[in-house]
Amino acid sequence: MRPVRLPALAPRPFEDELLSCWHWRVSSHYSCSPRQVENWISGGSVGPNPHLFRHDVSADQPATRLWALACRLRQVDLERLSLQNTGRSGASFVSDPAHRGVCPTCLDEDAEEGRDHYCRRSWACVEAVACPRHKIGLEINCSGCFRSGLFQFRSTPVGVVRLFCRDCDAIVSARRFPRRDQTDLLQVASLVGEAIGKGGSEFERIDAASRFLWSPRPEGMPYIAALGLSLPYGQRPSVAKGAAPLASLPPAWRAVTITTIANLLFQVAPKTVPLSSSVREAFRQFEQGPTEECHQAPPPTRTASVVNLRAETEYRQLARGIIQSEGWKSLPSKAGRARNRAIGKLMLRALNDE
Repeated sequence: MRPVRLPALAPRPFEDELLSCWHWRVSSHYSCSPRQVENWISGGSVGPNPHLFRHDVSADQPATRLWALACRLRQVDLERLSLQNTGRSGASFVSDPAHRGVCPTCLDEDAEEGRDHYCRRSWACVEAVACPRHKIGLEINCSGCFRSGLFQFRSTPVGVVRLFCRDCDAIVSARRFPRRDQTDLLQVASLVGEAIGKGGSEFERIDAASRFLWSPRPEGMPYIAALGLSLPYGQRPSVAKGAAPLASLPPAWRAVTITTIANLLFQVAPKTVPLSSSVREAFRQFEQGPTEECHQAPPPTRTASVVNLRAETEYRQLARGIIQSEGWKSLPSKAGRARNRAIGKLMLRALNDE
């Protein structure tokens, strides 16, 4: 058996830390990735790594044992960092690490107390959209450059690890500007989280509600975009067919989805647009499954509009008349919206024979 190498520095895991976070904290002290550290510990390649973050949901026991031996820890102390020990379904955690938010105020407290930044296990839950301690939303965007993506653990010159923005190299912090109080959102998230924690039929209904809200309507957009809700700024995320929306959405969109689910299932709707009876009926039918094709009413036929085109010579004559008119001579001199609008009016008048 090949001896295990021992790294000189291996910080102890925190009680509520996420396993992949601890891997990155250890590795950042050596300016490399967890996979590189694992290869060095074992004295050779340990094989391909399809996704390091999968260990958060289900710990790889051989790999965990290797890390425990090298870092002088008990294997059980590392295995408890895995999400599988929470007793919840794997579908109740955010699958994409880039969509797991962080609380910048929690990280500021880490820095004030002289410890490393670290990610809490609770931040990986689908209902984790705000920090219950500081009552602010969890964030995936840098407060400096506002870009989103995975933050990066780096060791600082004083020997502590901080989360940095990959784009502008700023330390993740809440000190740049005050955050909005999210007490109402926390109450809703707590209600939904409690139901998810029970599992069984309650979790199944919440999952069904999220799939209903993100199911495409005939025009292509998801149902949630047609309810008149206040939606997050920016491009609407796409949810792959068959994927669980709550496990694949970023925090802001999960917050809207969770609030709407609470309204749909528990009639709890703080500061949101009330859902109509037609929406509730549509969800009831969605829960029952697809309707048989023979019972579906045929779609209404649409009469195509007829466009009466004119002869090309007539269009040329109209254009010549527009250019020679007094309205053309009085157009705004600068190109822009006002000039384009004035030209449009001249064209409309000419086509309507005014």
